[in-house]
Amino acid sequence: MIVVIQQISNLMDEELREVHQLCQVLEEEQDAVKTKNIDAMNGTLTKKIEYLEKLEALDNQRKNLLQQAGYENNKEGFESLLRTNTPSDTALMEKWHELEQEMAKCRQLHQVNTQILDIGQRQVQQVLGILLGKPDSEADTYNQSGSKNASLTTHTYAKA
Repeated sequence: MIVVIQQISNLMDEELREVHQLCQVLEEEQDAVKTKNIDAMNGTLTKKIEYLEKLEALDNQRKNLLQQAGYENNKEGFESLLRTNTPSDTALMEKWHELEQEMAKCRQLHQVNTQILDIGQRQVQQVLGILLGKPDSEADTYNQSGSKNASLTTHTYAKA
C-alpha cells in the first residue's frame, strides 16, 4: 500500500506542476484576449490543450492506481484511501487540497476569459447590426449551431 501511496504522491506532484502551468497559460490567454492579440490567443489555445491532455493522462494514472489498491477510481475512493492509511498521508491530503484549489483557480480564469470573449462577440454583433441596418438578432455572425447566419448577406454600399 505504501508503494501505491508514493506513486500517487509522485503523480500528484506532476499534476500540480501541470495545473500551475495551465493557470499561467490562462493568465496569458486573458492578456491576449484583452489586447485582442489573435496570434497569442491561438498560441495559448494550443498550450491549453497540451496541459489538459497531460492532466487527463495523469488523472487516469491516479485512478488506475486507486483501482489496483482496491478503491473506487473517483474522488470518494481517493479520500477513502487517505482516511485509512499512514500519517504520511497528511502531506498527500495537503497536495489534494492544493490541487483542488489550483483547479478552481483555473476554472475561474477560464470563466473570466470566456466572459471577455463573449463581450467582444456581442460588440462585433452590434457593429454588424449597425453596418447592415439590421436589428441585433439578425446581425448575429453565427447561429446557435455554430453555422454562419444565413440572414447575413453582403451588400454593396458604393461602387467606384
